[in-house]
Amino acid sequence: MVKFFKFLSLFLLLTGLVLSNCNLNHGLEPIRSNIHGVISYSGQWPAPPEEVRLIAAKSFPPAGIEDLIIGEQIPLTGDSYEYNFYLKPGVYKLVGVAWREQNSIWDIISICGLYFSGTDSLSPGEITIDSDTDQIDNINISVNRSRAHRITNSKIIGSITFEGAWPDSILDLRVIATTKFSIFPFQLPTLLDISFSNSIGVGSECAQYVINAFPGDYVATGVVMFRENSSFSFESIIALDMTRYQVIEDSTVAGPNFHIRF
Repeated sequence: MVKFFKFLSLFLLLTGLVLSNCNLNHGLEPIRSNIHGVISYSGQWPAPPEEVRLIAAKSFPPAGIEDLIIGEQIPLTGDSYEYNFYLKPGVYKLVGVAWREQNSIWDIISICGLYFSGTDSLSPGEITIDSDTDQIDNINISVNRSRAHRITNSKIIGSITFEGAWPDSILDLRVIATTKFSIFPFQLPTLLDISFSNSIGVGSECAQYVINAFPGDYVATGVVMFRENSSFSFESIIALDMTRYQVIEDSTVAGPNFHIRF
């Protein structure tokens, strides 16, 4: 009888431990929410690729590579690829594809394709994932491999000064340089034609800007404001310099200096 009660007590103890463990958090649950679409490819890579991956960001423009969510590796070759990109619920300001050539690193200019929700090639499509079971479909991305940029130690540098009170609505300010822009005839660049500077501190009186640039023939440099509840567009440009210059691989080029009056 004593042995029976000992066995019963041990059984109840073990049963209690099993039941209590069922309620414990055993770690991170698999992410089920995702975006789904097709990546369409054309052209050839400008150098032998090491890998290509899906990327996303919750801010635009991203301040650096640390702002990118780098997802799964996807095929280097082929004409198209159907994907699912598993992301936590939230608002994503940028979704796209980035590449890395052999013996290179990741950088913002690694981005070689983006999702656009319409015809505006300056403002990437915003995606909202509401719940952990959502699948957002038709997030299709075009990648022209020949337009992918190689990562080099090329920079454009200059200064910017400010006069007057900064508007309250400004969230960020950058200097941009583009290899594609024309007023007559009017032609806007796409995001893949633009190199962005570091973020200029809101409220600054003066600052130095540094643009990590891809090599190319640049046709315009501008100062761009990012405002609350406003997308990136031609109207975001508050100063423009149409001086042309060439940036070659591993070079530092003096860009224009700007004076901004608010």
